[in-house]
Amino acid sequence: MKTTMVVKIYSNLLIAVALCCMGFSAVVHAQDTYTLSAGDEVSIVVFGQEDLSVTGKLDENGTLNYPLLGALSAGGLTVAQLERTITRELSGSYLVNPSVTVSVAEYRQVYINGEVNSPGGFNYQPGLTLDKAIALAGGFSDKASKERITLTRVINGQSQLFSMRPTDSVLPGDIIEVAEYLQIFINGEVQRAGNYAYQPGLTVEKAIALAGGFSARASKKRIRVSREIDGQQQTGKIRMRDPVYPGDILSVPQGFF
Repeated sequence: MKTTMVVKIYSNLLIAVALCCMGFSAVVHAQDTYTLSAGDEVSIVVFGQEDLSVTGKLDENGTLNYPLLGALSAGGLTVAQLERTITRELSGSYLVNPSVTVSVAEYRQVYINGEVNSPGGFNYQPGLTLDKAIALAGGFSDKASKERITLTRVINGQSQLFSMRPTDSVLPGDIIEVAEYLQIFINGEVQRAGNYAYQPGLTVEKAIALAGGFSARASKKRIRVSREIDGQQQTGKIRMRDPVYPGDILSVPQGFF
């Protein structure tokens, strides 16, 4: 019985160690393939050479100042490529068969703007997703549209725009923009006048239902809409089956009784 229990504990320990090693290996591999850019801070360790083991940040041009070698163009290189570059430059002229290890000490920030409680720049964390990034920014504000989130990412020197889902990955340097939710406004003779979130496919009839329906004094056939068209606010009659668009102001007048 005791022998079986010891074997089981030992086996579980080996599994746990193996999983930890796998996780560490994945992180190392991810760093090796990570492309450096301005704002990233790297740690460079040269075995047996304390003066050449330093931590430095890439400037706005992607340049890294390094002892003996001076300014290195590190922006656009992967961690593994920078490691090979430093190894090559140090070999022969300065050292014989140098052992160089480069890792990311601190990633450049991600930026979260718009309808979050604490917009700004935040330190990147490996494994960061959109929902985790929003949490770093204090969560959504009351006006946030959770369906209208965009991300700007630089790929091969070009800024590209993406729509985002909560589980999508966020990378260093990404800019996240949370838009304000689209609204319509309903006033006059309805049960609950006010502003409401726009929904695709919304009609006047559905909008009135959002506002709790007509009041007893409502004139159902004289509903008017105020809508911005080509930069000008225009007002006109609207029917129950007509579509409603973001920003519309519906007014339900009182009937004549």
